[in-house]
Amino acid sequence: MIDHVFIDLISAMHESLESAMIEQLPNQEHLLQDLFLGDMHYENSYALPGEIRPPNLRVDINLEWPVWSQSIYRSWIIGESEPESLETGIELVVRVVNMIEPAPIGAVLSALDERSSPLIEFLLERSSVIASENLLDEGFKNVFELEVGFEGSILIEESVLSAKEEMVSLMAPLGPWIASMLVRLSDQPIKYFPNASE
Repeated sequence: MIDHVFIDLISAMHESLESAMIEQLPNQEHLLQDLFLGDMHYENSYALPGEIRPPNLRVDINLEWPVWSQSIYRSWIIGESEPESLETGIELVVRVVNMIEPAPIGAVLSALDERSSPLIEFLLERSSVIASENLLDEGFKNVFELEVGFEGSILIEESVLSAKEEMVSLMAPLGPWIASMLVRLSDQPIKYFPNASE
């Protein structure tokens, strides 16, 4: 197991989502590095338990570990400097796919918060609402999709760097907040095409 604060953050996020009964989707987990800028990105997708596969409703999560945070962290690890606060970017995208008709955007947005729960120590704010229509070949019905994005940053204080249990506490409220939005959204009168696996 790699001993790194970014990996600790990812693990703490996993624990939060799993405790909120949100299931990780298969083959969606990626750890990427920007070869030019040096930033690292972690991507994964989740859905409510019991959803069909692929799910009509899911949340995609992206964590960004910037190169300047890595530089500060490395200096602390090798003893060149005292620990400083680090920052990780976070993006959530709630996706509603495979719809027969456009989603009632007003109802969808009313089911989703404009900003993260006050129980979460870092702030996520709604940043985008994108409705799209997939135009298939003649003879096929068009498929509608909707995505709502949230963006923010996670400040990792000095105390968290040397205490992994603090990282777990930092991320713990995230899973319940996401689960709450997904449950509220699943109750909306949205019409989906039958899934091929049904």
